[in-house]
Amino acid sequence: MAELNARLRALQRTLDMRGAELEEAHRHIAELEEKLLKLKEYRRELKSLREERRRLRKSPERRVGQVFLAPYRLPTALAKNAWRKFRGEQRKHPRTEYQNWFEQHRASAQDLHLMRDEARMFASRPLISVVTPVFDTPVKRLEEAVQSVLTQAYENWELLLIDDGSTDPDLLRALPHFAARDRRIVTASLGTHKGISAASNRGLELARGEWITFVDHDDVLEPDALFRIGQLLQTHPDADLIYTDEDKLGYAGLEAPAFKPDWSPDFFLSCNYVGHLTAVRRDLVQKAGGFRSEFDSAQDYDLFLRVIELTNRIHHIPRILYHWRRSQNSSSISVRQKPQQLDASRRAIEDHLKRRRELADLAMDWRTHAFRVRRELLEAKNIAIVILNSQGNEVLERCLESLTTKTDYANYEILIIQGDTSSEASVHLSRFPHRLLNLAPGASESAAKNYAVSQTDAPWLLFLDDSVEAIGADWLTIMAEHVQRPEVGAVGAHLLNRSGTVEHAGIVVGVNGAAQPAFRGCAAEHGSTNRQSQVTRNCSAVSSACMLTRREVFKQVSGFDEGLSGILADVDLCLKMRREGYLIIYTPFAKLYWHETLADKLDDSSKAIMRQRWGDVLERDPYYNPNLSRERADFSLGI
Repeated sequence: MAELNARLRALQRTLDMRGAELEEAHRHIAELEEKLLKLKEYRRELKSLREERRRLRKSPERRVGQVFLAPYRLPTALAKNAWRKFRGEQRKHPRTEYQNWFEQHRASAQDLHLMRDEARMFASRPLISVVTPVFDTPVKRLEEAVQSVLTQAYENWELLLIDDGSTDPDLLRALPHFAARDRRIVTASLGTHKGISAASNRGLELARGEWITFVDHDDVLEPDALFRIGQLLQTHPDADLIYTDEDKLGYAGLEAPAFKPDWSPDFFLSCNYVGHLTAVRRDLVQKAGGFRSEFDSAQDYDLFLRVIELTNRIHHIPRILYHWRRSQNSSSISVRQKPQQLDASRRAIEDHLKRRRELADLAMDWRTHAFRVRRELLEAKNIAIVILNSQGNEVLERCLESLTTKTDYANYEILIIQGDTSSEASVHLSRFPHRLLNLAPGASESAAKNYAVSQTDAPWLLFLDDSVEAIGADWLTIMAEHVQRPEVGAVGAHLLNRSGTVEHAGIVVGVNGAAQPAFRGCAAEHGSTNRQSQVTRNCSAVSSACMLTRREVFKQVSGFDEGLSGILADVDLCLKMRREGYLIIYTPFAKLYWHETLADKLDDSSKAIMRQRWGDVLERDPYYNPNLSRERADFSLGI
């Protein structure tokens, strides 16, 4: 009976998830329909304006006016034509901010010359096999891809061009010429079209390299791409998987850079942010079972999900080394170009969760086309909600009202810490279930929170600011789903202000001298680098304005440092957890309002403590790409 009940609960959970996903899809469709109606209205207005313009052009008044103005119109027309020609020359290939940045940061000819010399002196020079499936590729595009491999500063490579049953006669004539150009280029054919996984597996069979990397048949590598992989292996010879940053190659040049974080397992379950360029040990790919044709269009995602089950030695090179070409049928333009990719990605993640025996359901966020993993809450343990009354009873009362009426997680207790011991304060809050803890005079916020923890035996602890209000009823359940995971140290929520902008979406360390909330001041649906404000991901720290952790983890790291306060105390606590091997999670799906946020006052003594204690992390937050801004944590390009 217990097993049957468990199965029923799992089915009900799946049904609820699918229902929520369908409701979200309906909302998304409604938004698109509204935009479509506006577009139709604009088109009608434009048509009306064009008709009015045609009518005016044919009017007698205009013809009379043209006669009188003719002597003045000729020099004006000549001047306009000259100006248009001048502006046309200027605008022919205008560079974007990113394109200017990239030209300043890419390897120069002199750099590449030095790299070739350095690569020849590497202590380890593994053969890197570049596998490129080919199917009716325009010869010019394939030529560009091949040329980008031929110009690599690291010379110990082989290129395997695997024809997947192409029928284009120009391509079929060109393939032997590519092989004749360089002895390191090998061609093979499947004879008939069998799909990208079959072609990639054929490449794996022929590959002789210790390392395998994959380049699409119309994409382009930077000339230092393979050198950077070889260079990393000199200092990390035990690496198993290496990935780089990438951008898109469009009609107007390079665009849409993807500046990725270091390895972020929760982010990877939201989307395949690893993408291109990725290199993997050949024996590990073989051990994982190679590519699977049933996951074509998301075959690399499926493979990487199986590879990460075999290793955690994953490294990131924060350089744009791969240019993913935008094409009509490619998901580089939009994932909607390949709808089957969404289904294949979903099945790949579900397969991964099953192999790991995680009880979870998967839903797709229709706004971002990223995925959301909802894990089954195995036990709703008691949560001690610790609230410091720092802004007065009226603000606290509003917080408690929200907490008690908008929280579907039932097993919790409320601990209020305050310095006001008057009876008025107690009466003011008497209608809410809580325990009142009196704060010793002069005690810091961190000391108050540590004291509250000592006064409860609850296994889970939620630190909550007194000006926070819940938006959706499931916010605490969502956070609990993550905190139950043994690898997780703390979970933070998505905090917004009433104007709809972000107050907290994780914390970036090292920005603005010490730390800063991610995306503060940005729109709630900020389309950030790789949608990082809108998906579950790992970060270096989260705010105790709404932070859930486990008692044993909190005790293991000795709680808050009572010499620190505010955001630096939060950062210090989370970094201690990370040092012990725990992950810090930010989830955008636990949404709350944070009304009375205060400016982060970072005193010099606290910053000095942090620099001494965490200097290496402040210099390089692993979850914040070093090419991004160091002045503000909005994930904008660092200029």
